[in-house]
Amino acid sequence: FSPITIDSMTSLVGMNIPGHTGTGWCIFVYNLVLWQLFGPFGAVNNVKVIRDFNTNKCKGFGFVTMTNYDEAAMAIASLNGYRLGDRVLQVSFKTNKTH
Repeated sequence: FSPITIDSMTSLVGMNIPGHTGTGWCIFVYNLVLWQLFGPFGAVNNVKVIRDFNTNKCKGFGFVTMTNYDEAAMAIASLNGYRLGDRVLQVSFKTNKTH
């Protein structure tokens, strides 16, 4: 499935489209790693990476919403403690903060 057909792409020729760097086209991919990590365990509804408001840099954590409890529990059991590059993931169900 593609939301943009080849016919509609030809109508974009000559337009000023964001992402052109002069040497090519820069494509922004958001939350790819989280989708790839959790997708094999079941349906992923939403992924959110938490960023610092002032710097817009990732704070090092995020949230993944999955459709099915059993699939979410299996993802937690499989990915908690998993080494991703030089980091060890800590994965658990979200809990409410206590103040």
